[in-house]
Amino acid sequence: MKQAYIIRSVIYILLQSIVYGFGNPLTKTAYESITPFWCLFFRFFLAFLIFMLFFGKSIIKQLKSAKILDILPASLCMAFAYICCNIALSLTSATNVGFLMSLPVIFAPILSTIILKERYALSHLPLQILVIAGLILLCMQGGSLSFNKGDLFALMTAFFIAGSLVFGKKSLGTHLDPITISATQAGCTALFSLIFALVFDDVSVIAHIKLPAWGVVVYLAIFCTFIAYLLQNFALSWSPPSLVSMVQCSQPVLTAIISFLLLGERLGTLGLIGAFIILACTLAESIKSRNESRD
Repeated sequence: MKQAYIIRSVIYILLQSIVYGFGNPLTKTAYESITPFWCLFFRFFLAFLIFMLFFGKSIIKQLKSAKILDILPASLCMAFAYICCNIALSLTSATNVGFLMSLPVIFAPILSTIILKERYALSHLPLQILVIAGLILLCMQGGSLSFNKGDLFALMTAFFIAGSLVFGKKSLGTHLDPITISATQAGCTALFSLIFALVFDDVSVIAHIKLPAWGVVVYLAIFCTFIAYLLQNFALSWSPPSLVSMVQCSQPVLTAIISFLLLGERLGTLGLIGAFIILACTLAESIKSRNESRD
């Protein structure tokens, strides 16, 4: 039975990577008429409303008996992950953001050891090192590694995503279910996004948001937040954060393909080699985890 759940987790995270693969390039197109913080607020506020519309009674019931530490760490990590991600998308290419956002594969096992007291299996280290090498190749521009301020925010995104995975796994050890955790993460992100928008952006921006940007916001709210959060948190309820973060490394490859189709961003030979390495390692890790669960 556990083996079947491992396979289901991998499928869920691959589906999440597909919707995120469209999300980053589309977000950059939306920035033509909407600022990052207002985009974040409307996206997560709409997603939170959808959660409450479908699951409001259950969510409220669980939150009434929840401790603040059961929900706050995972929610804060998710909020700051997406704030950093949207700042990164405004400063660097969607392709680079997709690559660097996959670095939770490094941070998640370390945080799991510290926070969840999970034993770090050294047998996974070779694949993780290969993934890092693949990510470096993906970030190569003109034969040299390109790293700017936007890439730094993307790296911070990776760290906070790893934190949301680990703390989310810890929250699932309480009476909270994946739906409630997803809703609180969306609500917390909407709140912090509104604060940042009011402090750093102009309210007059809202009146000038064009229809295509609103369309992107709706896509991000429904697919990249409501559905993607559920996919991730259900996967975490069945699998360790280290496996989830490894499978999420498929996202940069999908982001690169879709960024090429929508934005004309191109990968060179080294980038293609890096993409192949990441996909191969993701497949190998999922097979390894499935075999371990069988044993």
